[in-house]
Amino acid sequence: MNQKKKLGTASWIAFTYVGTVVGAGFASGQEIMAFFTIYGIKSFWAIMISCILFILIGIRILLLGMELRASSFRKLIDTMFGFLSPFISIYLLFSMMIINVAMLAGAGAIFQEFGETSYLIGVASTAFIAIIAIGFGIRGILSINKIVVLSVLVLLIFALLITLFTNSPIQKQARFVEISPIHLITRGISYASYNLILSMGVLANLGYEFKDKKVLRLGGLIGGSILGAMLLSIHYCLLEHMPDIFDYEIPMFYIISNGSWFISVIYAFVIWGAIFTTLLGNLFSVTSFLYDKYRIHHMVSAIIIVCLGSLLAPLGFSSIINTLYPIIGLIGVAFIIAILYNTKSRKS
Repeated sequence: MNQKKKLGTASWIAFTYVGTVVGAGFASGQEIMAFFTIYGIKSFWAIMISCILFILIGIRILLLGMELRASSFRKLIDTMFGFLSPFISIYLLFSMMIINVAMLAGAGAIFQEFGETSYLIGVASTAFIAIIAIGFGIRGILSINKIVVLSVLVLLIFALLITLFTNSPIQKQARFVEISPIHLITRGISYASYNLILSMGVLANLGYEFKDKKVLRLGGLIGGSILGAMLLSIHYCLLEHMPDIFDYEIPMFYIISNGSWFISVIYAFVIWGAIFTTLLGNLFSVTSFLYDKYRIHHMVSAIIIVCLGSLLAPLGFSSIINTLYPIIGLIGVAFIIAILYNTKSRKS
């Protein structure tokens, strides 16, 4: 494989990595505001910790996927958690399915609020497209993630330009939450951990598909660096619009819209894309696990999962997600420790 082709493959891997992490909460700014921005400028250090972990652990998962020939996250969980692996796997499968329900519900809400169409049409059309995409396997996910991530990056650059050249309300007396250095460290670790544990299935499969250590390392480096740059950029934009931003459910929309209908439509499309890539990443992880473990065909399990999710989506699952995510984060921290220990053991 020549250098140009290696760089191209690494960029596909990077975009897929980023697309799996960047959900609606990330693209809207709400997730970053809750995790980091409410603590002010000091949370820069927490973001840097997340960025380092995204690079180091992302690369390690990709390489483990290649070394273990892991077509799903099953082999990684078995290797890292031993006798606890069945319990961890069941919990992660359940969590991913519930998150899929939440993503379908979010897609329905986007159609209802911005497209002025039926909530159920939004859920059904998103579910249908997800099933079609799963049929194309990891290559289909690569293509979709590249388009969505580029769209999010363009929107983010636009938000940065608006922030840099319009006003600077950061001079206002915004009151930030006090935080200790230890708490900052834990925020950085916990944010990276729950995103990494949910991205594990896609990353492991990428390692399985692209068996080139240099390409995988470069893909993990580029992907982790893009995530870090996006985190810092959104954090900066939010800080510059404090304290007004606290009043908005979708902070980034407040920054870029300025009442423009056209920008509103573009932003709605990007948010839907971010929801879709998260849905697709989770769905692919679950279907890959079920195929690896029980030989259930991807399309069969995808249709069953998405149909069940579509039926449950109108019920709303935000409270369940808020309960699940801290536990997923704890498993993610344990996974990061296990990854680092595994790396050290292999070197020695």
